[in-house]
Amino acid sequence: MLPRLDVLGSELFFTPSTPCPKEIVPVIFANGQCALHRNAPQFVFVLAGQAQMLVNNRWLSLPKGHGAFLPKGVNCVPYVWGGEHPTLCDWLWFQVHPFGVVTVRAQLTLTAHYQSPSFAVVDQRLSDLFNAWRREQLNPDTHKVASKGLLCAFFALLMRSAPLLMDEPMPLPQCPHLPTPLQDALQFLHRYYNKPLCLQELARTCGVAPAYLCRLFQRYLGITPWQYLGRIRLHLAERLLRETTLSVTAVATLVGFNDLRHFQRLFRRTYGIPPSQARVTFRSKSVASEVNKSH
Repeated sequence: MLPRLDVLGSELFFTPSTPCPKEIVPVIFANGQCALHRNAPQFVFVLAGQAQMLVNNRWLSLPKGHGAFLPKGVNCVPYVWGGEHPTLCDWLWFQVHPFGVVTVRAQLTLTAHYQSPSFAVVDQRLSDLFNAWRREQLNPDTHKVASKGLLCAFFALLMRSAPLLMDEPMPLPQCPHLPTPLQDALQFLHRYYNKPLCLQELARTCGVAPAYLCRLFQRYLGITPWQYLGRIRLHLAERLLRETTLSVTAVATLVGFNDLRHFQRLFRRTYGIPPSQARVTFRSKSVASEVNKSH
């Protein structure tokens, strides 16, 4: 991507769109929409194949080596097709947040959609460079060289930064004889815990009705699907607060909470302290434990 950016500058991410064709079909499957976050601006870049998407109800076709910039709140359907079958694509998504960037790689084949784990690069300089580039883009007297320099600096810093792997947040339940739909639901929640989800989507993934899936959760785990999802998110949030210097807002965003106050309420209810105090408290307990072991 960097060689293409060096040649084209910001134009790399401004591929022209066209009016929407009359006969198009969204690719509907449970994990097919997971790369999209409407609450954060994003860059996308196609590594192979051809990505076809709708952006604000206009058709955008991106061949290999091309990209797009999606502002915050844009109305986007990332997978659509108008022929006999969807076009294959392999692409990168870069979501820009105040704390840095979350990146993920996704691939669409004829039979399935694949998505890598999410990686977070925590560096506020990335956000500063992005905001400077965005201001330059919105300036009617923008200078192409300045715009290109800011964007190259953004991706060069991203390339040289050490990412934080947002891996599986906690072990899967080891209950024997779990029904297959419930196993599928648990694996899906563990993989996509930080993405916007709805009960209908989760149930469709498992091939069952939403009400039946809720009954399986209650019967075998004693909680609802969303209570289980909340446990996953809070478990990882606790680990991030203990092991990193991320702000409370950044942690909440990374684990999937869009409402900071809701995250703070759930965290206090679960751990007995607000997340703002968690880092000091958890680290103090860890130090005390190590001292006790040494004696």
